[in-house]
Parts: sequence; C-alpha cells; structure tokens
Amino acid sequence: MSKLPFFIVLFLLQIGYSPAQKISLEDDISDGYLDEFSKPEAAFILSGVNDPDSLEFYISWYHDLVDHINTLSLDYSNPVQSAHTVFMYLHTTWLQTYALESTTLTDIVKNKEYNCVAATILFNLISEDLNWDVEAFETPTHVYTIFNNFGRDLMVENTSSMGFDIMRNLKNYSNYLASFYPQKDVLKIGLDKLYYYENSNGRIISNTELLGLLAYNRAYLAKKTNNFQAAYDYVLLAQQFNRDSRSNVNFEIGLYYVWGRELFRESQFIRAFDVFADGFYRYPDNEDFRNNTVSALFNSLMHTWQVKDWAESSRLLAESEKLDIFADKDIKNLESYLMNWDRYFAAIADNTSRQQARKYLQGLAGK
Repeated sequence: MSKLPFFIVLFLLQIGYSPAQKISLEDDISDGYLDEFSKPEAAFILSGVNDPDSLEFYISWYHDLVDHINTLSLDYSNPVQSAHTVFMYLHTTWLQTYALESTTLTDIVKNKEYNCVAATILFNLISEDLNWDVEAFETPTHVYTIFNNFGRDLMVENTSSMGFDIMRNLKNYSNYLASFYPQKDVLKIGLDKLYYYENSNGRIISNTELLGLLAYNRAYLAKKTNNFQAAYDYVLLAQQFNRDSRSNVNFEIGLYYVWGRELFRESQFIRAFDVFADGFYRYPDNEDFRNNTVSALFNSLMHTWQVKDWAESSRLLAESEKLDIFADKDIKNLESYLMNWDRYFAAIADNTSRQQARKYLQGLAGK
C-alpha cells in the first residue's frame, strides 16, 4: 500500500530551495533520493540553515574542511589508516564536546558540540567525498559508521576518540557504553554483552537515510517545547529520508498520540484524523490508533455534513477506505451517513455528487 498523499503537509517548515532548480528539499527527497541537493546541503538545511547566504557560508566551511583534510598525510593505499587519521583529526578539532541535544551540523560549526547523529553525519559525508565506502548502522538507541574495507567492515563509534574500529577495543568500549545505561541494566545484560545488545535490533542504512535521523532529532527537540505541529512536520520529512527508522519508533508513536489527542481536544477533528490515520498507517497493529482514527473520522464527517462540504467528506471517505479500519457497526453508521447525502443530492438535483455517494455505498456493501 502506498503512503497516503494527503499526509505530506509540511506547511510550517521553511525548508530550503535549490537556487538553480527552485525545488524544495522535501520535493527532492519525495522519492527517497536526493537529485538536486547534495548531502551536505541537505544536512545543513535539516540543521536549520534556510537563508541562501547562510547556506553558502556553511557549505564553504564544509568544503574548506575537506580541502584541509586533503592536505594531511593520508596514505590512500591504506584507507583504514587514512580514515583513522581523519577520525582523530575531527576529534582534536571540531568534535570536542559531546552533548546529547547537539544534533545538528551547525552545533559542530558554532560550538564544537555533537551527538552521535551529528558526528556520524560529518564523518560519513567527509568519507564519501574522499571516495571511501561508508554506511551507517542504526540501532534503537544509537548510530555508528560502517567503514567498508575490501570486505572487512569496521564499526566506528563517532562519539568517542577511541571509537575507530571498536571491535579492537571491545572491552574498553563496553565500559564506555556502560556509562549510558542504568547500573541495573548493565548487570542484567552483562558488561561483555552490551555492544551485542545495542546492535541486536539494528539495521544498515545509507547516508541519505542517515540524514533522516537529523530530522527526527529536530522533531524530538520541537516536541520538548510542545511545538507538536513542527515536530510532526519534521517526522513526516524524516520519513521521506528514512522510512524504517529503528531508533524512533517509540518517539513516533508517542507523538502521534499526543498531537492527535491535542487536535481532537481542540475539536480540530479533520487534522486529528490525518494524524491518527498516519499513525495507523505506520503501525497497523496499534488498536488505539485504529479506534482514534475512526472516532476522529466520524466527528469530521459530522462537521462536513453540517457545513455541506461534500468534497472534504469524499476525501475523508476515500482515505479511510485505504486504511480498512471499519468494524460492522462503523459500516452501518457510514451507510446511514451516505444515505443522508444521497437524499440531499436528490433534493438539490446534484446527480454527479449523488453518483459519487452511491459509489461509496456500493463499496460498503461489499465489506
């Protein structure tokens, strides 16, 4: 089933445009690929850089950094050693202070602060520009670099200067990981098993998918300030980059709940339907999302009937059909609802709309 098109409504985010093509970032990534924007451009735009002059400044900073790295004593016949040199250079210059919420590349440029997402994005983008084959590995709580070295993959932990090829120093790295876990969890999992536990539910992602984690982190920060609309819009954008994020499932579910509930409380039933329906599309086994979607739908349909907005009623019915959310009692209520429209269209002699309503009725009869 394809994603419902009406969910993609990023009206609050001032996402950048490519000066030459006049295309927005969300339009460029809509097929899951970046064609007009480079990955560094996308990364800085997702970091909150929207003014063309500011974007030019940050892209210039990035290119200057890559140019300087190319002046280091890199042995390109030994990519692992060269990558380690770059890794250590970054940790002695720009990656100086770990900060959980310093998730953007601008945090690195302005404050030399970073978290796992920002540091991994920077290292991977630079590695790509140096023609090294790198990907990322996303777990429910973390992200690493995978450095592909002629069939031997090296795991790189970008939040620690000892993180290059962590399997060589797994004991020390396990002690480092333990600092991020409650002591009772460390004892339960086992210190020697922390790394494997961390990676047990992860997956390899491309560097384009990696950029989606930046948008997810922006959504997290927006939600912390109760800016639910911005958080929701960032999530929709993040999903275009990374459609199966392992580290944001609980966050997504929580956001769908809180934002949908807030809209419902404010009697914004149509918008609540859009949010809950999106949640049910993403998590079809979530019975609460199904129930909330149905409730928001019927409240929305009541409103569209009162104002005689058949176009919006038709849209809501079409979208709900794709979700297959109705119990038998819901179908009976919809039949009654559509019969009201049928009688109304007969009274005003609107045969076209009447045929549309009857088509929905026929569809319900087959359920």
